Amino acid sequence: MPTSTTLTHDALFYNSDQDLVTALVPFVREGLERGDAVTAAVTRSNIALLCDALGADATAVSFIDRDEWYKRPASTVAGWQRLLAGAIERGHRYMRLIGEVGFGADERHPTWTRYEAALNQVFAQAPAWIVCPYDTRALPAALLGDARRTHPTVMAHPNRRDSDSYLPAEQFLRTVPEPMPTVAGPPAITMELKDDVAVARHSLATLMAAYGWSGLHRGDDLMLAMSEIAANSIRHGHEPRYLRIWVDGRRITCEVGDSGPGPEDPLLGYRPPNQALAGGRGLWIAQQLCDALAIDQRGATTVVRFAVTLHDDSRQ
Repeated sequence: MPTSTTLTHDALFYNSDQDLVTALVPFVREGLERGDAVTAAVTRSNIALLCDALGADATAVSFIDRDEWYKRPASTVAGWQRLLAGAIERGHRYMRLIGEVGFGADERHPTWTRYEAALNQVFAQAPAWIVCPYDTRALPAALLGDARRTHPTVMAHPNRRDSDSYLPAEQFLRTVPEPMPTVAGPPAITMELKDDVAVARHSLATLMAAYGWSGLHRGDDLMLAMSEIAANSIRHGHEPRYLRIWVDGRRITCEVGDSGPGPEDPLLGYRPPNQALAGGRGLWIAQQLCDALAIDQRGATTVVRFAVTLHDDSRQ
């Protein structure tokens, strides 16, 4: 078993409940015996399965419903970061994490596969061992193949082995692009983006008011995300700049484009910003707020497209 104070990141492929229990119960119990903090973000059915198999030891494990945990990659990264910091504050020297990613619909598979790759760099120096279970009964072959490219090692009880197709995070992220949020029809708003975010904010607020959506849940998230992306374009990009906004139901998609080179670091937006360094904070914030966000280079134009679905809290 690894004892390094840097990250260990395993993929675990299982095709039965017994496979999962056989691999994870020793992993959890060994961690508890060592005094490690142990957290498992897995499906509800697997929470029940592991609790039953662990017996009294289950009370020492923090269980999280994975459907509540895997909302957006950046917010999940921030969540792991908080849990790790909390474990260290409580006196734990090491943390064991079980993360069964909720990949969702097919179009979200690249998004969460990229997240898996990013973990290798974001938590490279973390005293943590992450095991990511993959249910081979339910997940498509292509996604399982990508798991071998995003995890340096594979857990196969009772042994572990190096993955024969692993790619470093930067290489994988450049190989597998983030899918652009889809849009239909012409934009509701097309405007030149000058040197003042306030004009763009006013245009978005006017659009939401025209549809009767002022005050809807997540409207503030969209406004903040748009403001951060537009400010980034003004700060780092070059004219001409533009803002386009599409409306599809209550899903609002924004696109900011400029003639700048775009970010060089493919991990920007995944890695929490370093307080000592300039840059990266705006994209990090937007990644945590948006339902989808992608960056594309179209010739000399850098395009950032992002989407948020508004909700009416009174109807929930």
